[in-house]
Amino acid sequence: MKGAEILNTPGYYYAFAYWMSAFVIIFIYHDKPRQKKHWAGDAAVFVILQVFMYLTDGVAKFLFIPSMLLIIFLVLLYVRINCDFTLRETGYYGATVLINAEFAASLCWQIYYNFAFDIPKDYQVFWCVGEMVLVYGLIYAAIYFLERHLRKDIEELRLTGRELLSVFVIALMVYSVSNMSYVDTEWLFSSAMSRDIFIIRTLTDFCGICLLYAYHIQVRAMQMRFEMDTLQNIMEMQYKSYQMSQDNIDMVNQKYHDLKHQITLLKAETETQKSVEYLEQMEREIKSYEAQNKTGNKVLDAVLTIKSMACQGKGIELKCVVEGDLLFFMDDMDVSALFGNMLDNAIESVEKLPDERMRLIRLYVVREKQFLRICTENYCTEQIQFKKGMPVTTKKDKRLHGFGMKSIQTTVRKYDGSVMAALNSNWFEVKILIPIP
Repeated sequence: MKGAEILNTPGYYYAFAYWMSAFVIIFIYHDKPRQKKHWAGDAAVFVILQVFMYLTDGVAKFLFIPSMLLIIFLVLLYVRINCDFTLRETGYYGATVLINAEFAASLCWQIYYNFAFDIPKDYQVFWCVGEMVLVYGLIYAAIYFLERHLRKDIEELRLTGRELLSVFVIALMVYSVSNMSYVDTEWLFSSAMSRDIFIIRTLTDFCGICLLYAYHIQVRAMQMRFEMDTLQNIMEMQYKSYQMSQDNIDMVNQKYHDLKHQITLLKAETETQKSVEYLEQMEREIKSYEAQNKTGNKVLDAVLTIKSMACQGKGIELKCVVEGDLLFFMDDMDVSALFGNMLDNAIESVEKLPDERMRLIRLYVVREKQFLRICTENYCTEQIQFKKGMPVTTKKDKRLHGFGMKSIQTTVRKYDGSVMAALNSNWFEVKILIPIP
């Protein structure tokens, strides 16, 4: 076998590597069950890549970059169609797909190159296929478990343009350095010998993988810290709001009891029937306050009182069926955070409705067998997208929004419960089930 024949890695090595690299990412981040049409699409992409690589194998240098750009575009399109990624996420994971594929193809071909001369010609096809299966299998199994592990920490990355630019620069530099010798063998850092070219390319790609995944881990760690700090701040803010509300409620209760006694005294001293009827009407009206928001849980009472006042100011009707004593096992801060966020989200949704008759919120806290069932319902005319049973925020900067629902999820998971949101006949529902200890 001549050195000139074996210098360039065959296109089918790269086609298989690019397809496997993209497929691993899709298999991990494609949240919906894979159906026959998905598998058919996978097969079609595999064939397209193989045909394209075959047709462009050994292409002239001036066509090399356009051919590679087209391959990268096809791979990114494949990932984009199969995963619920934004354009920013597609580019971010696309850089990983590129470098993973480059390393796998480079290492596999280098191993073949080192042993090819010692293998009889009749067995070279079997050696080639067997080596590809083994090497690609080991590499992509390792990448699969690494990506799965990283996804457990952060379910959804909230990427900035700076982070996308960073991985783009890393991928571009790694790809350029690893393929430098294929462009010009006379450069200072290039080589004309096949063995040296393969070593440079493989080690550069491997370093690129290490650098990319080190950056991925750092980005996820920073986002985890940011989310934890934000959720803690939300909980503390809701709890402080409850404490302030409780102080105001205590003051109102004191004035309320004073007013009851004053009305009783005035009724005893008044002389006209009309004045007595007026005072009795006042007494009936303030008695409605006494019965309001007495759920059996003092924290929930305070939260409902302050949210009811907010609803009244915005023309929103808040209806409650609540057994507050069922919350006996929950911390005060968790109760204030959970119900504060649920009602804040509902209020924010319905206050946008132009028709005040539609501004309706229902809250249920009831027992269902051995479970605590918590549910909020509010009328909603928006088109809401859901991901894994949770609404996707429609606000532009996703890094700074959507934490209300995350806070709800965090609180519910603390008590081994589950939360699900849905939109049914223009009614947006958040349903929570928590086992009662």
